[in-house]
Order: sequence, then structure tokens, then C-alpha cells
Amino acid sequence: MLTRRKNNLEREKRKKLRDFVVWVLYVSEQNRKINSDLGKEEQACYVVIPVARMNKKRFHHQALVEIRILDHLRRRDKDSLHNVIHMLDYFYFRSHLCISFELLSLNLYELIKKNNYQGFSLNLIRRFAYSLIQCLRLLRRENIIHCDLKPENVLLKHRGSSSIKVIDFGSSCYTHQRIYTYIQSRFYRSPEVILGLPYGPPIDMWSFGCILAELYTGYPIFPGENEIEQLACIMEVLDVPPDNVIGHASRKRLFFDSKGNPRCITNSKGRKRRPGSKDLTSILKNCDPVFVNFVSRCLEWDPNKRMTPDEAHRHEWFAGAAATSSSGAPAAAASAEEAPAGQNKCSEDSEGVFSASSTGSTSSVQPQQNGADRSIMYQIFKSKKNSSQSQQQRDQADEASQQEGEQMSQSSPTTASAATRNSKRIDGNSNLDDSGPYLPSIL
Repeated sequence: MLTRRKNNLEREKRKKLRDFVVWVLYVSEQNRKINSDLGKEEQACYVVIPVARMNKKRFHHQALVEIRILDHLRRRDKDSLHNVIHMLDYFYFRSHLCISFELLSLNLYELIKKNNYQGFSLNLIRRFAYSLIQCLRLLRRENIIHCDLKPENVLLKHRGSSSIKVIDFGSSCYTHQRIYTYIQSRFYRSPEVILGLPYGPPIDMWSFGCILAELYTGYPIFPGENEIEQLACIMEVLDVPPDNVIGHASRKRLFFDSKGNPRCITNSKGRKRRPGSKDLTSILKNCDPVFVNFVSRCLEWDPNKRMTPDEAHRHEWFAGAAATSSSGAPAAAASAEEAPAGQNKCSEDSEGVFSASSTGSTSSVQPQQNGADRSIMYQIFKSKKNSSQSQQQRDQADEASQQEGEQMSQSSPTTASAATRNSKRIDGNSNLDDSGPYLPSIL
């Protein structure tokens, strides 16, 4: 019976894979063309073309929605300042709907894997976070919900660079045209989606907070094996949800008994998760309190109290930063925030130079380059010693870190533990230059 069930699961996986195919093509300089929508000539480059098979009507319908959203974002982000993937074109081939995109590099999960699941420095995380916030601000302004924000859907623009773009709008929708109720990947699924509450743009901010925690620790902050344990993982850190959240949940019977107490379950490793037995500070290894506050405001039970992208943009974690980001320097953005609202705008040219334009005057600011962050990216991509861990090693590291977190929550934190954690992060030569486009090694 177990073998038959396993074979059925494998068959379902293969069936799902047949629904979507990805082509990688090379557009030669002789065959380049003019894209009238973008208003510029496409140079010789690789392009990636996801193909949605038309054997199921719902896939075709969702592909059309994705094209509509991608075209909307392309028109709203003509200067490419908001770090969203731009659709180059779409067409039908043998009754299959195809969409062409520029070819990007590794995603953030693959980057974490290359770094042996050790996590990254706060300066590098800040650069990634600031770029993601620019994307989320655009989506919020245009009333679009991404619905599947996770490290796998955040790609580096070039190999070895810290510039990123958000991809995969295949599950996205407009706030007034929500299509599905079962959305988001499990580790990054918001409480309102799990509990069956109405959802909106705040679900992307929840996923964003989970991504930041994973970039720092190297492993998911809420690694539930199923949806019931997923909520148990959340309650383990954030305690039980408030009554106003549970009271309107259509699926609360799956997670709470008749008295409102969380259902106690045991996972495959024989572990039971108790609500409130951990805290966010211990999970994030007693790092910068400002960063912990930033993540905690993204991980609020109540979506109405959760931090918005605009509030995140004004948070002190960005305001006091000296490091640059792929879409702008937080320090430069902070200086723009000090001026009266509506008078200053920050923009970035291709070299990362920010210009703050105000009424009557124009000035440019060259952000201070952080050589350590560039060196981190260099070492991740160039070091021959970096090898991916096996799944068994990752599980062991996860269990060890969880046990350490429980011990730290029971005892007082020490500076030695924080120093030990930070010593695992890569330090390097600031003179190394990792700039420039690199072809992904997988090709």
C-alpha cells in the first residue's frame, strides 16, 4: 500500500510538471527585434520562456491573468526601479501560451544553499530587503497581490551581484479580483490564508518577514510539515492569535478545539510545539534589536496591524543604514524622507547613483559602497570550498538550532553567543570586484 501510494504521488508530481515547461533560448544579434512597448532595441541575450500547456482551462485562464498583471507592471515601471520582472513578449505556439522574459541568475534559496545554510550579514540582507520593499510598494500602489513571495521567486539579476528581481506572478491577482483561497507556499503562508480569513496585500508583507528571517538564520522560521503544524510553528513563536482573528476564521475548527485551545499534534520527528515557548529574539540569535523589531512588525497576527511597505520604507532599520541596495541606498532614501512629502523623489541610474530631485533644484548622491557585501557575493559564487549540504545535514542543523533557541529562551542571552553566530558569516577582502553579468552555471 505504501509503495502504491508513493508511486501515485510521484505520478501526480510528473503530471503537474507536464503542465508547465520552460524554454531557454538565445536571441542572436542578427535576429534582434524592436519592442515597441519598451521603446528600445533588444540586444543579443538569453531569454527564458515559460510555456503554459492548454490541456486545462484553469491554467489558461490564470496565464491570461498573469499576462495582464505583467503588462500592467511593465507600463508602471518603465524605468525598472521597482525590481519586478519585465515581460518581453507573449505568443501562442501550437496552442500553448508562451511568455518571454529576460534570463536572470540564481534565486535566493539557491544562494542560501551555496552558502551552506549559514545565513548572511545584516548589511547584505538590508540590501535585499530594500529592493524587495520597492517591489512591494509598487504592488500595493497598483492593488496587486503577489500571493507567492518566497526565496525561490527572488532572483539575482546577475551572477555574483546583489541586485534582485521578483518573479512568478502566476498566482497573483488584483485586490478586487481574488481568484483562489489556497495560495502561498506553506512556509511563507500568512495566518489569514491558513485560517480562511479574507486576505489582501498584507499577506505579502508576512512572506517578506519570513524571507528576512530565513536570510539571516539560513533556514525557514516556520518549517511546518503540514498546514496544522504550520500554524503550530507560528504559535510557538507568536503565541496564540488574538480573539478578533480567531473569531472570524472559517477554518478554526481544524486548528482549535471547542474551547478555543490549539489542537496538540506531533510531527514526524515526534516533536510537539507549545504556543509561546519561543521568542523571535532567540530565533534571530539576539541580533540587532532594530532588525528584530522590523521582522516582528511584518509578522503580526492581525493584518490591519501589520507593517505596510510604505511604513517599512520609513523604518529606522533603513533610515540609519549606510549600506547601499540594488534599488538605492537606504541612507539616500532616508535623506529624501526628511524633506516635505511630495517634494523629493529618489531614482537610480545603471551605476547605482541616486539623484534626489526636488522642486527647483537637482542634486546627486553617490552612496558609499560596501566592499564587504560585494566580497560576500564573490566568495559565495567563486569559492571552491562551498558545497551544498545534504537534506539530512540540514535537518540536523535545524534541530540543533531549535534546541539552542529553546535553551537561550530559558537562560539569559550573552554577547558570546551573538559573537559565535556572527563568526560563521563570511568575511572577505573588500578589494574584490564581483560586478558584471555572469552566465548561470546551470546552463
